[in-house]
Order: sequence, then C-alpha cells, then structure tokens
Amino acid sequence: MDDMQLLRDFAGPAGLPAREDLARKRAELLAAAASARPRRRRVLWGGVTAAGLAAAAAAVVVLTPAGAPIAPVPEPEPVRILHAAAAKARALPDVIPRPDQFVYTKTRLADGRENETWASVDGTHDGLSFVFGHETFVAGCHGGKSRCVPHPAAPANLPTDADGMLAYLHKSTYGEGDTLHDLGNEVVDLAGGYLRPAVRAALYEAVAKMPGLVARTDAKDATGRAVLGITWHSSTEHGIGNQDEFLFDPVTFTYLGSGMFGVVVSQGIVDAVRQRP
Repeated sequence: MDDMQLLRDFAGPAGLPAREDLARKRAELLAAAASARPRRRRVLWGGVTAAGLAAAAAAVVVLTPAGAPIAPVPEPEPVRILHAAAAKARALPDVIPRPDQFVYTKTRLADGRENETWASVDGTHDGLSFVFGHETFVAGCHGGKSRCVPHPAAPANLPTDADGMLAYLHKSTYGEGDTLHDLGNEVVDLAGGYLRPAVRAALYEAVAKMPGLVARTDAKDATGRAVLGITWHSSTEHGIGNQDEFLFDPVTFTYLGSGMFGVVVSQGIVDAVRQRP
C-alpha cells in the first residue's frame, strides 16, 4: 500500500463543501475585514441637493481655470468721469429747439455777479447779452448787407457717437487750425451751448479720447463749490500755453462750464430775448 492511499483512507472522502457553508464562511470573512478597517470621518451633506452639487462642480470649473485670471484694467479717472457724464447726459429728455428760438444761459462769477446771454438757435436772429453789467446787442447773420457766417447756439445734425464727433471737431468748423489748442476751443464752445442729449454725450466721449487729460477731484467752481474738473494743456501755433477745463457737478455730472467764464447756473430754450426759462 502506498502513502497516498493511506492519507485518503485516513481523511475520508474529499467532497465539495455545501453552498450554505460557503455563504456562511464568506460573511464571516467580510465581517472580520470590516472590523479591522480604520473608520473614516463621516461628512454630512445636509440639505445638499443634486442641483447644489452640480453648481458646486461648475463653480470649481470657473474658479480654477487653466490659466491665471486676468483682472480688467480700470479706466483712467478723467475717462471714467467723462463716461459717467456722457451716460447722465444721454438719459436726459430730448428737446429739439426751433430755429427762431434762443438759448438762454446764466453764469455766476466768483464775486457774485451774474451774466446772461440770449443766443440765436440757428445764428440768424439777433441776440442779447448782459455781461459785467453791460447790455450788448448780438447781431445775427441775416439781411444780406454784409458777408457773414451764422454761429448757431444749437447746431443741428451733429454726430451722436464719439468717433464721429471727434472727426467733426478735427474739421475746424470755424476755420481754426487742427492743433490740440484749436480742438479745445471747439470743445469748450460746443459744450457751452445747447446740445441734444445724444450729441452732448458724444462730445464728452470724444473728449475722453483726447491726450493729456487730467482729473481734478479737488477743483472748485467760480462760487467755491467742490466740483469735478477735467483739464488738458495745449499750446497755440505761437507756443503760448493754454489750459482748458471742463467742470462737472460731482453728484449729477451736469456740465457747469469751462472754469473761465464762471459757473453755469441756468440754461434753457426760450422764444425771445429777455425771456427766461
């Protein structure tokens, strides 16, 4: 008798284990493994819905871009002020004056004196001014007795966008040159008259494109009130330095004048000279 036969006789028949025995042993093995595994801290997601999880996932995508985020470049202060003034101007009611009407303007000087002017809307009617206490007749361009060019106080058909307005200013409307000094004269002249809201907004936006602008947040008007000032330096063709200035109300961004002729305290459209709005 060989050794293998002795072992088979000693162990008895080696049949397969029953299915119930396998299931019981498997359960015992899994239970033992679970009890030996270190416990993790439970994270409670109270109130988190599927939509919330989706939003969180989206937020991760937004907040962790492949490249570093690029912060927007802030506008220079003069440009910011001019754009704010343009936005306020564009929101004003649009009033279209008749050619036979007048633009009334009252300005106040540092010493308290007030000047008043009645300027022809189309430049062909006789106007009037009270300046430094003196009444002056302002002749309109009419009658045909002498050659003249109308200077309308409310020019018609002006551009309503910044680029168009800048091109208009460069045309030297009244025959001046095309230097920054001449451009400044055009700008101040236009701003002092009556402009429809979209036109005034375009003027401010055009000025914002001019070089050398400086914001003066400590500026004061002729009456001593704190205002916002935009200045730019220029020189005439003869090298004479000049400084132009726009003054704005710091709250409403209303145009208050150029700083040279007092502060604008009232302006409107009237039907006749000596009439006030």
